[in-house]
Amino acid sequence: MATSIELVPFDKQQIATVRNDNSVYVVMKPIAEGLGLDWSSQHKRIRNHPVLARGMVVTTIPSLGGGQESVTLSLECFHGWLVTLHPDRAQDATIRELIIRYQERAFRVLFNHFHGAGQLPAAMPIQSRIAIQNQILRLTAKLQHTRNRTERRVIHAMIGDLCRDIGMAPPAMNDLGFDAPHPSDAVAPFWAGIAELKRRGVVFNHSRTSGLLAINRTGLAEEFKRAGITLKLDSQLGRALRASDPRYIAAKTVNSRLTGGGIHCWVFTDTD
Repeated sequence: MATSIELVPFDKQQIATVRNDNSVYVVMKPIAEGLGLDWSSQHKRIRNHPVLARGMVVTTIPSLGGGQESVTLSLECFHGWLVTLHPDRAQDATIRELIIRYQERAFRVLFNHFHGAGQLPAAMPIQSRIAIQNQILRLTAKLQHTRNRTERRVIHAMIGDLCRDIGMAPPAMNDLGFDAPHPSDAVAPFWAGIAELKRRGVVFNHSRTSGLLAINRTGLAEEFKRAGITLKLDSQLGRALRASDPRYIAAKTVNSRLTGGGIHCWVFTDTD
């Protein structure tokens, strides 16, 4: 294979590619290592994969020390490799974001660089097309089962790129499940109920410290029931409270001014 080397800009990095008259191949080791992946493990995965292995070519790349053999993947198989990566397995948040950026944009950036925006590969191998279709099915199933707003948008963007790569119209995101309520929407009834109890003069704050609001979940549920307030005080609400409001401090045991002993509470700053 001819070794015409091109460095394609991608964000603040470059992707090394090898081009001949008909095909584009991506140099894999620098990408894998840049994504915090163990190259030997990735090389083994590619070599043993029934589809990716067909797109793997070992070619000689010029370097300061002379020619160096490098593993490359055809552009179509490179895309198939990208979508098999799991960002959530990366412990470093920067690496997670980088993997997601590659999954969302790298194939399209490379394809547009070599073939021009808005075109499609003229003759994608049937194995690559099947691999992409299978990945679309896996991602749509995942999209249907998650309600995390950010995760759903990332997955839908990946599905859109995959669909365009094989000439399909991507499905609408709302046809594949729905977002969970935004935390601020989920907790609004809670704070409305707290305000109503305060208006009625109900004493439910266990905190001995001025400016803090310590709420025992079981006791609050009883007060809500007596006041005719229908609201489920479950762990899902607890997560929403922690995520949505800077008033949240901790969930911990406090020395109650109401019972005189220790009691587990959600603790917030008290704005009233």
